[in-house]
Amino acid sequence: MVVGLMGFFAACSEKVKNNVSYSGFPQTEQLSVVKVDSVNDVYMRYPLRIRRNDSCLYVLDLLSTEYACHVFAYPTMEHKCSFAKKGNGPGEFLRADDIHFNARSNECWVLDPNRSRISCFRTSSLDSLYKVVDLDTGLVRTLDFAFYNGSQFIVPDYTGTHRFDIISSTGKILESFGHIPLKEKDANISDAAYGQAWRSFVSYNPENGVLAMATQLGEVIELYSLPSGNLITVIVGKNGMPKFDFIQGYMIPSGIMGYTDVFVGKENVYAIFAGYTIKDIVSKTITKDGGNRICVFDLKGNPVKEYVLDRYISGFSVDEKTGVIIASDLNSDQPIVEFRMI
Repeated sequence: MVVGLMGFFAACSEKVKNNVSYSGFPQTEQLSVVKVDSVNDVYMRYPLRIRRNDSCLYVLDLLSTEYACHVFAYPTMEHKCSFAKKGNGPGEFLRADDIHFNARSNECWVLDPNRSRISCFRTSSLDSLYKVVDLDTGLVRTLDFAFYNGSQFIVPDYTGTHRFDIISSTGKILESFGHIPLKEKDANISDAAYGQAWRSFVSYNPENGVLAMATQLGEVIELYSLPSGNLITVIVGKNGMPKFDFIQGYMIPSGIMGYTDVFVGKENVYAIFAGYTIKDIVSKTITKDGGNRICVFDLKGNPVKEYVLDRYISGFSVDEKTGVIIASDLNSDQPIVEFRMI
């Protein structure tokens, strides 16, 4: 359970500057599944990420053994093809952690953190690779990315010296921004340990220039403004920063599982939140993957609304115009479900 939990940990202070702290939302609404999308033609072991591109739905299966990505016609959910073949050969993927589209050029990009590369497919010819970007050797095992400025990428910085990097179309680091939002650090703990402990999922909206980083552990979302890279705010929930204990020479997470996915919309930021403790996972009190809440904030970090779901989801695609959320339910044999925001 909880695939992808990082193995590098650090003890963290609770001191934050320029932050929005909150203990609840002004509105809470219950959402129930309005549609279950049947995908009987394809077996998926761990469909973690969902991206919609025009009339197609792309689903990334983190634990697939044959193909990492599957394409379905939407809304009929007819299986069109599978691509990003798993394996050790040329053009194959050891692992696939995220998928994004460049709408300007009809390109689909897939991240392989084990090979430290982002590979490109043409949406019109997904059966073969179009090009590959090998990431800068100064990066530490990149686990998420977002598009920036047409041909560049935003990736989290796990060195601990910054929060994110701008990467060129050839994979080189162009600029680095931000710092882990702590006023004080333990001098006995390396920057790299902090960087790994603060693993975050990222989303960027080029229309408003807002980048969101949502922590996998703890309850923290950072908002930045690009191209300046200035911090807008740090949103800290009641569970606070990622927490860790030092046990027999190892830093072990002792707090909560936090966010599992994040999306920056036109006026709001949406994030799937888990909130159960590490102890709940170890004791098997929690047997579900993902989170059953979607937290909504405005672009200044103020809490707007909380949706409480009738099931746990791990990844989502948010369409603000229609109010439709397409999500992955890893706990069901029919893992693609839809909600409608009220």
